[in-house]
Formats: sequence, C-alpha cells, structure tokens
Amino acid sequence: MGYPKRLIDRLALFGWDMLWLICLPLVLLYLWHRGRKEPLYRQHLRERFGFGLAVPAGAIWVHAVSLGEMRAARPLIDALLQRGEHVLITNITAAGRAETYALFADAIAAGHLHVRWCPAEYVWATRRFFKRNQPKFGMIMEIELWPRLIASANYAGVPMVLAQAQYPDKSFARDQRGLKLRAQLVHGFSLILAKSEHHVERFRHFGATNVQVMGELRFEQPIPPAHLQAAAKLRAMINPARPIFCLASTGPDEDPLLIPVVTQLRRAAVDSGRPLPFFVYVPRHPKNFLDTAKLLQTNGLKMLQRSNDLDENLHLTTEMPDDLDGLFGDSLGEINFYFALADHVFIGDTFNDEGSHNIIEPLSVGKPVVVGPSIWGIEYPAIEAIEAGVLTKVQTPDELFEYWNALTITGENPMIRAFLDQHGGATAKAVEHLRSAGLLS
Repeated sequence: MGYPKRLIDRLALFGWDMLWLICLPLVLLYLWHRGRKEPLYRQHLRERFGFGLAVPAGAIWVHAVSLGEMRAARPLIDALLQRGEHVLITNITAAGRAETYALFADAIAAGHLHVRWCPAEYVWATRRFFKRNQPKFGMIMEIELWPRLIASANYAGVPMVLAQAQYPDKSFARDQRGLKLRAQLVHGFSLILAKSEHHVERFRHFGATNVQVMGELRFEQPIPPAHLQAAAKLRAMINPARPIFCLASTGPDEDPLLIPVVTQLRRAAVDSGRPLPFFVYVPRHPKNFLDTAKLLQTNGLKMLQRSNDLDENLHLTTEMPDDLDGLFGDSLGEINFYFALADHVFIGDTFNDEGSHNIIEPLSVGKPVVVGPSIWGIEYPAIEAIEAGVLTKVQTPDELFEYWNALTITGENPMIRAFLDQHGGATAKAVEHLRSAGLLS
C-alpha cells in the first residue's frame, strides 16, 4: 500500500506540484476574491500553508471539505469525542469552517476539538502540517482526493481512512480511462469505509484491499427541536389549504429553470381556483443569495426574507401579508427549518449535472423528495430511495411542474420512516471498523 506507487504516478505528482507552484498567485487571488463576500476566507491564512498553532500530538484528524460534509460527519465526530479522543478538523470552504464552529463550540472551548484550514496542495505546506500536528490517523470524508495531501500523509507515516466514501458512476467511468492516475489514489488509504456495497466494488476494482461498508452518516444527523418548533409556528400562520413547496440547494444556473416552475404552479392554481402554493426557496451558496433574491423579485414573486423578516429564533417579526408567495431562505445551518415547513421538497444541483445533494435531511423530517436527472453525487441512497418509493426522479423542469401540479397535501408517509430505519447505524459500524483496523482502542 502507499501512494505514489508507480513511476508514472510519481511523475504525475511532480507535475501536479509544479502546476500548483505556478498557480500560487492565483490561489492567493482566489482567497482574496472569495473573502470579499465571505470574510472567513481571508482569516487564518497561514493555516492554508501548514502554519498556525499546532494541536496536541495524537489527535484524530478529520477532513470535511465543506458544509455538507461537516454536517454529515457530526455523528462520527461526536462518537470520537465521547470516547475521549482529541479531534482536529480541517475544512476548505468558509461555510464548512463556520459550521464546525457552530456544531462543536463546547468541544472547542474545552480544548478537545481544534479547527484549521486544510493545507493547500504544496509539498512544503502539507508536510509541515503533518510534522507540526502529528495526528494519530487521518480521516477524509466522502471522496476528497488531493494527491499531494495523501502522498504527504503516507510520507509522514500517518494512516489514512476514506470514510463515508463513494465512487460516483461519473468518476468511476472517467477513472477507468487512460493512465488511471486518479484511481491510484485509493492505494494511499489504509482503510476505506464505503457507503454501500456498490461503492465497495468500485474501490476494489482499482486495487483497494481493506474496504468495508459503513453506510451513510447523514441518516444519524440530529435535527434541532427548535427548528421543528419554529417551522410549526410559522406553518400555523399560513392557510392550511395552501400546499408548501420547498426548492433547496439550488445552483445559480438552475434558478432560470426553477423559478418558471414556481410561477407556473402559481398560475395553474389561479386558473383552477385552488389555493395558491407557498414556496420556500433556498439557494445552496451564500454568494448567490442576492442574485437569486433579485431574480425571484423580477419574476413577480413576493417573498419574505429570512435575514430581514425572521428573528434569531426563526420567529416572524412582521405581519404575514395576504398576497405573500413564500419565504426566501438566505441562511446557513437552518435547512431543517425550511424542510419541516414544507409539504414537498425538491433538491437542486440536479438539472445542471452537478449530481444533486443531500436527500436524507428532508426525508428525516418526513417529507417526500423530488430530484432531477443528475444524481451521480448521491447514488447512495438515491437509487435505494427511488426503489423504496420515497424519492421521485424527473427529467425536466416541465416534469417537475406537472408532478407537483398534480399533487395534493398528503399526510405522513410510513414508507419514509421504514426507509430511514433500514439504513441507519453508520456511526457504530464505522467505529467498529476503525477498532478492527487497530486505529481505535
């Protein structure tokens, strides 16, 4: 085991190093530019290059690149902290780091959990990171495969785990072609904990040996009771005859496709004399909030705005207008509130070939979910959810309109609870696999 193994991999890694070195000014420019809208990108910049305060040796290093991975990792990180382990978390995005602060404030204050930026792909930065922090082992969530980071971990003798791992169909097909450079990165991991047997087979195809099934941590994400209570309170202010549709995790290139669905549903209700739908629209990225809000307004939609019209407890601070079309969700970390408010949920980044996003969160609050054609990023559990009848896949925005326009408000779907019960237990499985591999006592 170990990466890089082949001569061609070592040559490719050298070329990768040279490319990153040449692009150093662009890396700095990118961080500065992103920091204009998200100031956290400009903070703790030294950590991006392996500096920053060292953490106590022997901590378990968990890399969760962004918001979604960080939320998903929470049950496993909680389990590690409960075992008395110290944890070092690294992120790449500002949303991921902000979520780490929010989720683990108590553990951070107690000195049990430490937060750093993941070092950029420079040999001197990554090796400095491992030399300064000396983690017991590293655990990368999902499929964040950074060649230099993995090579430096192997060089430093730090065992690496790929947890909640997936090998999407799109990536698997691509990595079978040519020199299979990216596929060779699986040799850099001592243990791979995959989401399903389907993904296990793909990792083994490229030579990974110690691959086990752990399932999906998102089935165990806690739901804040305050979010459910706030949603129930706001729902009581809306005419119960109005169906509530939530469009969440939408990409900016999807808005021109999805907002017409919203206006068509409203128009169809007017033409048929049905109660007007209420819409909850939640873009995925904060940098797109302003542009999406303007687009909704341009299309004649009158929306409450989370940042202006709800207080810190998600309580409405204004009167509920009679002609209100919905709520615009310009916030992070409150997705369960938006889902709990809805009757039906659409998860975006799917009409733009981005593979879609987390369908488990809306299912966990009992809501039926719709996605578009691109689901390569959530093959598990999307395939299983479609088979179980709790997820609907449409091919076009027109099909989404037709599907939702034909729906009526429905009660709780018992198939959703059965599906959730069937696919739980990922944390316990992961801990057991880590113990069996000798990484945990």
